[in-house]
Amino acid sequence: MRNLLGRLLDRPPRSLTTIAQFWDVELRGREAHEDIGRLYRVLTDPWSFALAWESLPPLERAIVTTLASDDAAVSVEEIASRVDAPPDEVLPALRRLYRAGLLYQEQPREEPGLTPTPERFFLPRELAHLTQRLQAERKRGLPREQDAAALLEWFDDAELAAIAQQLGYRVIPAVAMRPELVAYVAPRIGNADVIRDSVRALDPTAARLWSWITERDGIADPIAARQELGLSMQALRHALHALERRGLVWRGYDADGALRAVVPDIVRRPTRAPAAPPPPLVAVDPALVEVPEWVPVAAAAWDLLTLLRDVVAGRARWRRGERGGTGLRHLAPRLWLRAGDLPPTGYVSFLVRLAEAEGLLAPAGGGVVADRLRSWTRLDFPAQMRRLVAHWRQAAEWPEGDERDALQVWGGDWPGFRQHLLQALGALDPETWYTLDSVTTRFAAEFPNALGAHFTAAASYEAGEESPEARRRAVVRLAAAVTLTTAGAWLGLVEVARAQRRGTVLRVRPDLGWLVDESLDPPEEPALGGQTLVVQPNFEVLLLRPAPRHVWALSAFTALERLDRVTIYRLTRESVEGGLASGLTLERMVRYLEQESGEPLPQAVAYAMAEWVREYRRVRVRRALLLQPDDQGSLDEIEAALRAGGLRVERLAGERLLVPLPAGDEAATDRVEEILRELGRTPQWPGGRDG
Repeated sequence: MRNLLGRLLDRPPRSLTTIAQFWDVELRGREAHEDIGRLYRVLTDPWSFALAWESLPPLERAIVTTLASDDAAVSVEEIASRVDAPPDEVLPALRRLYRAGLLYQEQPREEPGLTPTPERFFLPRELAHLTQRLQAERKRGLPREQDAAALLEWFDDAELAAIAQQLGYRVIPAVAMRPELVAYVAPRIGNADVIRDSVRALDPTAARLWSWITERDGIADPIAARQELGLSMQALRHALHALERRGLVWRGYDADGALRAVVPDIVRRPTRAPAAPPPPLVAVDPALVEVPEWVPVAAAAWDLLTLLRDVVAGRARWRRGERGGTGLRHLAPRLWLRAGDLPPTGYVSFLVRLAEAEGLLAPAGGGVVADRLRSWTRLDFPAQMRRLVAHWRQAAEWPEGDERDALQVWGGDWPGFRQHLLQALGALDPETWYTLDSVTTRFAAEFPNALGAHFTAAASYEAGEESPEARRRAVVRLAAAVTLTTAGAWLGLVEVARAQRRGTVLRVRPDLGWLVDESLDPPEEPALGGQTLVVQPNFEVLLLRPAPRHVWALSAFTALERLDRVTIYRLTRESVEGGLASGLTLERMVRYLEQESGEPLPQAVAYAMAEWVREYRRVRVRRALLLQPDDQGSLDEIEAALRAGGLRVERLAGERLLVPLPAGDEAATDRVEEILRELGRTPQWPGGRDG
């Protein structure tokens, strides 16, 4: 085997020390394979090899060069013939190269009856490749006046990937292709902002070397730099690598073939290319727009209350990604935002995500959190909407896109994306309708990195032969289109409509400002009456001043008839019975309606409600524990302890105790068991506690 790693493994420890001294590599001596790995990385590094080459005498350079083109091991005599030098001069040079780890000897074969083979030397494949590359670089000369694309041709794929990664590209091993890497790195070579940031990120040694080279017109002898800056060879290599990986310094050779560290002209004199004008926005004549039906800015908050009422009433148990047709069809007629017989795709799941973020719903369909819900209904609609928008802006995921098959994104910076999108919307005229395509195209051009520097995406469109930058903009454009037509419209940030011959159009709602900026006050809603609601003799309840607490209260015992600027509910036998089933009484329902309307109920309405309640036959069901101790004499002691613990206790015939459990107190059973244990009694459940 002629690979370098195998040859190093064959070298004795003393020989490895000699190699390390030549290359200025520190061996720790703790583990041989660790030291060999460190040597291998240095010997196969192009900068290390180039620096070592500068220290070789002409004869040794000639020997390495001639062996680099020969796959077979070569004898001393043949090497001497090729380099035109006597064997007695070649042999010491071969031994020096061997001690330096550059040259290796093929073991002579000794067989009985045969003359031993002479000493033969060879160059490992890795070092042969580096030698050939060095010769090619010497022919190229100095990389001074080339453009970015030509400069990148100096690097192999691994080096190009290292530069791309240093400049912010997410390199996936075995996936990154050279054209994509070039397309990413080339615009950044010679970019003044990138160079400034790269120089600022240098460590002190690399920064000193950068200043030293630039002070010498961008062409400098690295060996002289080492001497003047007092650097070890190891520190010099590290600094040169840091500069090369940031696209600041190239390796080149002057007319005499001497190694030079070169700062290309486009890096020495970076320019800021004039920014291309952003794609134009396409305004649409309002006469061509099919204006959608009016919905309040608080539509999402109102719809969330409707969804929560269904959960409390036991009519539904919504979860993330809920797609059930039957439940959605039952819910849709009571929502402000709907698409035919169903809510918009993903809308219910989106509301569930926001409710979980606010703490109104326990995760994984765990039901309503009562305390949070009480606090939530006491807020007004503007405060609720601001909270919902804030949760959306801070979400690390993309809930509005979960059920959209057009685009999937992994690793995207969604909070940053939404911040950029809101910034772009803030620059639009709220009185003007624009085509959705022009808005998203402009956004992608102005904020191509809106989703962050590193993300992976799968889109339904065919990318074709697009460049990586074009694909990135396409993903940002599609993500913006989905976001604007879903969350943007649902949260009242934009209005979305259709226009003749223009497709989908949008305009910014005036509410955008105060929804995202708490320093701005929401506008005053026009008053439609002096009272909150009006109860009509035909059993209609007109909601004139909607607020969350009114919507929540009415949804408990009335049926929604129509959502509009004046929303209409209706009192029906079924709705009143639903209120009774939820724990309301006739007195509470009547008192609420009369307080909010400011007048007694119409006589026919009051009579009908009373009649419905009389005809409603309830069987009250409550949870309770039945205690029957083996020791009948301990009943008095147990009863007293339970009462002292704040529990109701009833004594039943047969020497038993009944402990009614308070509604909603899930810990009451645990308290009973704890009290019994404190008395020295062991609670025993027939069939187990859950049986």
